[in-house]
Amino acid sequence: MKNVVFAKTALLVLGLLLGGSSLSYSTPKIKIPLGEEEGAEQKAPFYFFGYGELHYNNRVGDGGDQFDFHRMVLGFGYDFTDKWNFRTELDFEHAFTEPELEFAHVDYLRSPHLNLRFGSLLVPMGVINQHHEPPLFYSVERPEVYRVIIPTTWQEGGAGIYGEITDGLHYQLYGTSSLNASGFNGSNGVRGGRGHVGEQIGRDFAGSGRLEYVGLPGFRLGTSLFAGNTGQGDATIDGGLLLIGEGDAKYSLEGFDLEGLFVWSHLSDAGNINTTLVVATPTFTNFVASQMMGWYLEGAYHLFYHLKPEIRQDLVLFSRFEDFNTQYRMPTGFASSAANDRNTVTTGLAYLPIPQVVFKADYMLNWSQANGGTDQFNLGVGFMY
Repeated sequence: MKNVVFAKTALLVLGLLLGGSSLSYSTPKIKIPLGEEEGAEQKAPFYFFGYGELHYNNRVGDGGDQFDFHRMVLGFGYDFTDKWNFRTELDFEHAFTEPELEFAHVDYLRSPHLNLRFGSLLVPMGVINQHHEPPLFYSVERPEVYRVIIPTTWQEGGAGIYGEITDGLHYQLYGTSSLNASGFNGSNGVRGGRGHVGEQIGRDFAGSGRLEYVGLPGFRLGTSLFAGNTGQGDATIDGGLLLIGEGDAKYSLEGFDLEGLFVWSHLSDAGNINTTLVVATPTFTNFVASQMMGWYLEGAYHLFYHLKPEIRQDLVLFSRFEDFNTQYRMPTGFASSAANDRNTVTTGLAYLPIPQVVFKADYMLNWSQANGGTDQFNLGVGFMY
């Protein structure tokens, strides 16, 4: 009997090492069934998934070139029953020097129209915050708008519902923890306010939601909203209500992709937030804005679509223009910096020998209204399983 148990355990471990899946957020494809008695029905499948990416960044002229295994993500899932399941991803950034829980949640699958989710959740803002595996976007680095205005990757603790309203129309609606205004600043927006659900202050709460239509071939149209106080109990801040709204769309036809996103945010009581930050650090001048704004437009052409339509490989030529200002509107008494009114043009190639593996090369032209900015050449390899 011990030998049988040992053999089944060994097979399970081997399956974990060799198994793979094509992953979208919380929907792994490959199941690894746990051992059952011979002839019995196999139940409670275990899932193994994840992604990773290696980057080379050459900052033109400043000598800041570097190699970085930016992310290595290990994902696991378990189906307790047909209705209850668990999914998680463990993110080890910068070659395992910065561990992070990317998400971990329990779902109750009631019906296609109404399902429940509990745990550490990816906030449903835009597309890339939830679907950021490297083969799913063409540039080496994620768009700048998803770094400083939608602070990807962004997770919060809480619960919510999701499902399909009608064919092709999907929704998500969550109540969660919120950001902390003490981490905000003028150049990186609200990014520093993320608590990563790691003993973060829980005095304020937030709501977020997304509505997405994918009912037509090659077409996606979505909108997202986040609303929550960020003062986290600081009596000098009147709540610090943060609103973030965005709209996004993508259309693919005959080998061409056209994608766009617009995002805007409003932060109440930004003046008192800045005053509080100056009290904590008297030399602080990177003032938080009352409003941020950003957008991008990306066009892409799949070169093999017409040249070699019979092969599975994909070679994509793309270019993306971004316009974003993390100090779009300032509270009275606090000045903006022209260096935070920025533009980025990213142009490059992405080669996918198979859908789960991508090799990337691109060049980023970066400039600001202060006539500053450092261009950057990037190489990358990414995968998902």
